[in-house]
Amino acid sequence: MNEKLLNLLLDKKHNLDIYLDKDKDILKSKKTNYIKKNNIYNFFVNEEISDHVTQKQEKFYEEVKFPNYDGLENYSDLLTKSSGTNHFAAILDKSLAYNSKILEVGCGTGQLSLFLQRFNRLIFGIDLSNPSLELANEFKERNEIMNVFFAKMNIFNLQFKDEIFDYVISNGVLHHTYDTEKAFKKILKPLKKNGYIVIGLYHKYGRLYTNFRQFVIQNFGEKFKFLDKRNIDNNISKEKRFAWLKDQYKNPHETSHTLKEVLSWFDKNNIEYISSIPFENVSSDTNIFRKTNRKFKNLFVKELLMMFSPSQIKEGGFFVVVGKKLI
Repeated sequence: MNEKLLNLLLDKKHNLDIYLDKDKDILKSKKTNYIKKNNIYNFFVNEEISDHVTQKQEKFYEEVKFPNYDGLENYSDLLTKSSGTNHFAAILDKSLAYNSKILEVGCGTGQLSLFLQRFNRLIFGIDLSNPSLELANEFKERNEIMNVFFAKMNIFNLQFKDEIFDYVISNGVLHHTYDTEKAFKKILKPLKKNGYIVIGLYHKYGRLYTNFRQFVIQNFGEKFKFLDKRNIDNNISKEKRFAWLKDQYKNPHETSHTLKEVLSWFDKNNIEYISSIPFENVSSDTNIFRKTNRKFKNLFVKELLMMFSPSQIKEGGFFVVVGKKLI
């Protein structure tokens, strides 16, 4: 393990440093051992309260490893895919600072973390699905990527020191937790003052067409999956079709939100609004961490129009908001 990555960790329950026991090949504090399964360290700690949704999501994503590595053999393949087809990932890569520390919360199979590892960045990706993390780690080891680390961890019980990361990214994850706003507050703790938070969520109105498809498919069967063009694209493998169908239409829990709602979270937690997608004009040259002076007049109307946006319909009603931690 990279020593710099190890220095980010903390046994939060006992407020103790975590270190590597080389003889036993385990990570531990003076009171807790963190065991490794299939090369993935388990830092998962349950909350004091029962969290049934977290348990359901853990089981769900053990079956659905999303996204998978179909057709991606090496880092060059991942670089080509992410730079060419993932508009947001390419913009994020150009915007993130050199030599920065990044936490990706809910990294899934780790493709975004691995793509962003250039420019001497140090990246920690966490998720609750061991099989997904195993895929991420296999790709990492096969390509000898040394500055990215993956571990199993609970969003609501993060085992990191406070104010240690320059950026915290959680893209398409918080809306699958039992309490989206509470999860948002939790992932702010390891973010440095003047650090940046990036969250991607389902939009309340942009998601309406997908909600309609969900209702039809869930109540009348998968024969109606033709309503989603991704599932009839001959260029997509059966594995990708399966993962997309399950994630979009069979997920055990999801919520949807508005930009106005997220802005209220920002206000309550001393987060300065910086930018958002698709509410602002974003190009490949945009630095999403550069503050815009945009004032959202008629925001409710703009949000309602999301239900008619072709890009929102295509992407399942997804939007991204960037903020800066002030305190």
